[in-house]
Amino acid sequence: MRLLRLKSGDDFELITFNTDDLPSYAILSHTWTDGEEITYNELVAGTGKDKAGYTKIRFCGERAAQDGLQYFWVDTCCINKSTSDELSMAINSMFRWYQRASKCYVYMADVQVPEEVTDVQVFRITWEDAFRGSRWFTRGWTLQELLAPASVEFFSKEGKRLGSKISLEQEIHEVTQVPVRALQGQRLSEFSVDERMSWIARRRTTVKEDKAYCLLGIFGVFMPLIYGEGEEHAYLRLRRKLLKSSKEKEVRDNDHTSGLPDQSTQLRPSSNVPFRRDDDFVDRGDLLTRIDQRCSRPAGRAALVGFGGFGKSQLAIEYAYRVRQRSPDTWVFWVHASNSARLEAAFSNIAEKVGLSSQPDAAVDTLQVVRRWLCNESNGRWLMIVDNVDTDVVIEVQKEKEKVSLASLLPQTDHGAILITSRNADIARSLVGREKDIIAVEAMSDDEAVQLLGNNLGDKSKDGAIRLVSTLDCIPLAIVQAAAYINRLGPRMSVTKYLEELKTIEKQAHLLYKTAIDLRRDEQASNSVLMTWQISFDYICQKRPSAAYLLSFMSFFNRQGIPEFMIRHYTDKDSEGQNDSSGRRFAEEDVDFEEDVAVLRAFSLVRTTQRGYEFEMHGLVQLATRVWLRSTDTERKWYRVFIQAMAQEFPDGEYANWPKCQTLFPHVLSVAEQEDSNKGKTYEWALLLNNAGWYAWRQGLLAQAEDMVSKALEIRKEVLDADNLSTLLSSSLLGTTLVDSGKYEAAESMHRQTLAMYEK
Repeated sequence: MRLLRLKSGDDFELITFNTDDLPSYAILSHTWTDGEEITYNELVAGTGKDKAGYTKIRFCGERAAQDGLQYFWVDTCCINKSTSDELSMAINSMFRWYQRASKCYVYMADVQVPEEVTDVQVFRITWEDAFRGSRWFTRGWTLQELLAPASVEFFSKEGKRLGSKISLEQEIHEVTQVPVRALQGQRLSEFSVDERMSWIARRRTTVKEDKAYCLLGIFGVFMPLIYGEGEEHAYLRLRRKLLKSSKEKEVRDNDHTSGLPDQSTQLRPSSNVPFRRDDDFVDRGDLLTRIDQRCSRPAGRAALVGFGGFGKSQLAIEYAYRVRQRSPDTWVFWVHASNSARLEAAFSNIAEKVGLSSQPDAAVDTLQVVRRWLCNESNGRWLMIVDNVDTDVVIEVQKEKEKVSLASLLPQTDHGAILITSRNADIARSLVGREKDIIAVEAMSDDEAVQLLGNNLGDKSKDGAIRLVSTLDCIPLAIVQAAAYINRLGPRMSVTKYLEELKTIEKQAHLLYKTAIDLRRDEQASNSVLMTWQISFDYICQKRPSAAYLLSFMSFFNRQGIPEFMIRHYTDKDSEGQNDSSGRRFAEEDVDFEEDVAVLRAFSLVRTTQRGYEFEMHGLVQLATRVWLRSTDTERKWYRVFIQAMAQEFPDGEYANWPKCQTLFPHVLSVAEQEDSNKGKTYEWALLLNNAGWYAWRQGLLAQAEDMVSKALEIRKEVLDADNLSTLLSSSLLGTTLVDSGKYEAAESMHRQTLAMYEK
């Protein structure tokens, strides 16, 4: 299979892969325009860039890059159609190629959105009629391109995202008459041959035989292409192929059931997922596709890893329902694994579900009986979702004096798959085995977050929605919590009023501590975003105090571009914050910077930037950390540690120091703008304000310079003598800043004061 990759500038390169070792890729679905598509030979020769088809290729490549995909596939130029063998192989493989794609982008050249429309969903009226009448819905080949991929996204001619196969499923169903169940991923083999044939009835193909050939993947059959045989004969061969496949399946089924107990006595596969499906589920890019790619392999395993409230369990719930929908013969088991008692109860529930005798007084027997059942291939396929595995879970059985670990209970069988959700990447890695099977669940995109807020607010005004989700860092639980609060207060509360409530740390903490009822969250898990996160903080503090120390220190920086050389100060020997909340003091040998960073990254509390030597945090994570410090009465102590370290590192504002000043200035600015009694009037705070103000003056940031230097002068007059050299320096700098600001009278007064202090 050939895949495209963007090169520098406007060029692409073709790379050939073995189909057993394909990387993640995006795929384009579109309608052809005669004479305007880029062929394989033209792409290789670097010609045809003036054709309309080149725009579509560039769109697909750029969109794939935005979704983090390096490779993409476009049918017009990735297949050498001049070779009949390659064309035949490609058409027989096409359904699988679309099925394996991480993303499918549908480019609708006949659907246009006015340039002035910025919110496509709000102004659907501008494009919905064109969408329903698009030529894309009338072509034969686009049927499999709609059904095969798990993630299908629709775009206008301008490249504006109209929605996905999920968000537009009702409109697509009405236009195509394809059942919603098929659009949601139910196995196509569960629809009758005649029903699947009906889906193509109103569609057209340029070549008559293609009307039969475009159904090969939908029926899961392979046959040689004979162009020139005519549509009727092609359909006749397809029918014969389907009849032969049906008879072969019947023989296999008879062979499989012979010698087994009466099938009527076996329980039908079912699901014990304890949550209802979310009708307002917001599709999260290609996350569900990536889960399915891993869990569809023999003995497949995947782990969703992210901070609390990022939506890991919601993704697992949606995936569970999709598996059951497309494969009713697959068992789906939900296992709560937050502690040993819940794990034991979950296995007892599975034993009951599959018809085994649960033995409450013999936990090991029940656990091992269930494990043996899972290993038995004759019991059919199964998917197990192990939720909230944040610690090493071990069941201790007193009677047998035996310890049973969670890892030992999860069999590796070809007919079973396991999906894990965890806040702890280290724990998840120990259960899935491979780094590539860990799927990071980050905050939502802006569009996803706005959609989630809108779904939860119902008919309420969405004014200010973008600002609100941005303020909440696009974190799902925080958004749901905010929507619940707004709904609860009815007409007395709106999105804009809620934003006003979030202006101070105290108000933010008050609102984010409130719980929101969510029937799709574990009843033993907190629905308050701050309480959810403090569980992680407490765990880290207990297991790795020095990592909690680092997190505390980092919470006072600007959340982006936190330099590594600064945060290494968290181990300063003279820092009064070296004592943790229990009064212990860290020994130097207990501190390992790389290990502490690894712990915080494992819990998704911090992440490294592409530069590698800078870190960043979510703003709400910083808020939660500060609230946590306040609850342990250590916030003031940590504030002073931060000021001391920053004062030590921030140089004066002269030219030679500008690179370092530029790196540190945003972190000083975020603290200087806050009115907080924790800073106090100290020599270090005055030094930091003076040097930062010096740099601001040199950069022409006169208002900020005046504010900082004024504060520095006030503190120095109080903690030092008025004629101290440092005080004179701040006074002189302030006078110069006032001159540059055009405040000549104030500048003259300040310079006279400086001169008087100097003479004294």
